[in-house]
Amino acid sequence: MGLVPRTQPTGPKTTTLGDDFRLIPLSSRPLFGEGLQSGIVFGGHSLDAVIDNSLSCCGKYTLRNTQHHSVAGLTSDGCVLFAVNCQIGGRCCTAMGGYDPMGEPIVPTLAQQTLLKTRLPNADNLMVWDAKPGSIGLKMNGANPNASVYFNALKKELNFHINASWADPDIKAHTSLTVDKDLKFAGGSLDVEAAARGFKAIASTDFDNKLRATNSSLQLSATHNRYSGSASVKTNGKETTRELGLGFQATKEVKISVVWLPDNKPQPAPKLEFPFKPASFHDASKFRIELKIDLW
Repeated sequence: MGLVPRTQPTGPKTTTLGDDFRLIPLSSRPLFGEGLQSGIVFGGHSLDAVIDNSLSCCGKYTLRNTQHHSVAGLTSDGCVLFAVNCQIGGRCCTAMGGYDPMGEPIVPTLAQQTLLKTRLPNADNLMVWDAKPGSIGLKMNGANPNASVYFNALKKELNFHINASWADPDIKAHTSLTVDKDLKFAGGSLDVEAAARGFKAIASTDFDNKLRATNSSLQLSATHNRYSGSASVKTNGKETTRELGLGFQATKEVKISVVWLPDNKPQPAPKLEFPFKPASFHDASKFRIELKIDLW
């Protein structure tokens, strides 16, 4: 274990990278927990980016044959951007993120990611802040399988996502898992898509904390020359919806299709209320024939 000392820069005394990004001097120290657990803490102050230009702008540390580098900076609009690179067992992993002037997490733009990577060696296996409705997390870019984790502050939940893909045949898979504030499993989902030689299949299911399926669907489709066919089944609780269709591409502009919907049910009669509002159209037919003409 060795601590990389902070050194004075030999060039001009400046910590700016471009006109809109000022680096923050960082220091580093090890954080030891119980047993063999340990980590690295990088610390600095945004005021140092303006007041003191003489300190080293990158925090560095070597611990138990692992190397850790960190860089942070202040943009002209008051946002803080940071990046941490860890090399463990010869494999590098870089995490990037940022905060706006109000302390809310932000997602670094591609230009900002490029800017941060110029200050870190071997910035590979990039993980970047990513935002979802009500959640913020880290997403790994350019990897297969691809992993990400998000935190929902309102629900106090952690959501884990894994994406993977294979070629020939083309297969894509996605799974998500949710744990509550006590790190207990709360549910998840699984989606798989496969395609080969005009055939395509899409399957998905949601399951609860006891691994019981709550919603599921299966869609199959195939094309051969001018003919096409499709079949699907969806289950939502105790309700099942099935569909079977056939299509024929008569010409480039004209297509004829027939669909069978055995589970369609008539809509109940609307209640009489004042003022009276006519009910929206509800098609409860079991069979549908469609002629599609594309004039453009």
